[in-house]
Amino acid sequence: MPEARAGNISLPGRIRARFAPRRGLRRLTVTGLPAMMAVGGIVPILTDGTSAQPSYSPPSRILCAGWQRCDTRGYDSYGYSARGWHAYWRMSPGDECTNYAAYVESTVYHVATPSYLLGNGGQWADTAAAHGVPVNHTPSVGAVAEWDGGTFGIGPMGHVGVVEAVGPHDKYIVISQQHMGGVDGYNWTLIKAHQPADAWQEWPSHFIHFRIPRRADVGYFNPRSDTFGLRDSLTSGPAGRTGHLGFTGVVPLIGDWRGGGTDAMGYYDPRYATFHLLGAGAGGSTIRARFGPKHMIPLVGDWKGTGRDGIGLYDPATGTFYLRQSQKYGPADEKFTFGPPHMIPLAGDWNGDGKDGIGYYNPKTGIFNLRNTLSHGHYAVSFHFGPPHMIPIVGNWSGVHRHDGVGYYNPWAGKFYLRDRAAKGDADAIIRFGPTRMIPLAGDWFGV
Repeated sequence: MPEARAGNISLPGRIRARFAPRRGLRRLTVTGLPAMMAVGGIVPILTDGTSAQPSYSPPSRILCAGWQRCDTRGYDSYGYSARGWHAYWRMSPGDECTNYAAYVESTVYHVATPSYLLGNGGQWADTAAAHGVPVNHTPSVGAVAEWDGGTFGIGPMGHVGVVEAVGPHDKYIVISQQHMGGVDGYNWTLIKAHQPADAWQEWPSHFIHFRIPRRADVGYFNPRSDTFGLRDSLTSGPAGRTGHLGFTGVVPLIGDWRGGGTDAMGYYDPRYATFHLLGAGAGGSTIRARFGPKHMIPLVGDWKGTGRDGIGLYDPATGTFYLRQSQKYGPADEKFTFGPPHMIPLAGDWNGDGKDGIGYYNPKTGIFNLRNTLSHGHYAVSFHFGPPHMIPIVGNWSGVHRHDGVGYYNPWAGKFYLRDRAAKGDADAIIRFGPTRMIPLAGDWFGV
């Protein structure tokens, strides 16, 4: 979970992602973005870049139609055109809403295949609820939107789609869906809440919340405008949340400050060697802690395995790490050198023991060197991943394993290359997200 800086570009390394299964909705909590927005003066933005609370007419708005057209406009069709002719969750393949929803839930959100048949789209809510899956009227990213049979504009068999974004106070949702006419039968649609029941496409009858394994997602920070964007899934597409940090000349931080399983924003001010952890204090207040000398490279990590992230610094001139589990002013708990100077520091749970180790990335060679213990010594693993002069990031991308994987961000292409394991190999996910020349972020934005 480090934040690193080389030259004029701040380089975030790793953001902590917790690994217990999700038991609630995939939503932001008071220690996540809402608190962050309140402190930083952040204004949410729609996925197509318009303001968060505009007036729409008609209530539903098709954002894109057709697999290729949606992909071109930044609304990922997840490769369904090539893979949709296979059956998922034992649904009928092809131009079917149920097969598409099953495909996205299983391949994008890693939902386990149900042991039972869900039936037609209009039967999914009742069937899932009968098997203990939470079903309600509250939307969340990654949930299945379900329309009962006979709903206005929906046939007698009902319909399902996937919730891609949720507006503030649930004022709107953005869904992707198959078998709704038009080009390829595919589109992304924005639907406002509380619209007339005789207007297509109306608010869903239910939302089905299959259990989504907790994992890290990606984001970016624009140091020129002090704005950020967060993506809700490890796929190319628009930001699910955007906002303004409200401070200039600082290095963005993200960590689980309160140990609740949700990562929140913070920042490090190198001019004063001060950490500002938003929402970390009582009542969602900001914790401010001065730590170490000025103009260092900040890190974030759970150094003791407490479930709550601490702070740290890296001195690029000497290759020295200074780590402190407490989020308050005080001396370093651990101080040691690891690797040569002028590297990019990393932190992550490389072996799945619940504690973060350290590491460094050599930008000249593209080699990762990782160590499990917080001490001077030889690296545990060393491997090459990607070309040189990339920006490294770390996270548990799949949520399937307890250990972290690695990744890198190509700032010239605006692409993330992610690998589930901290080892040499091909990228498991390649994501085009955000403008070019950004600072990459990673974290569990939604928690439990």
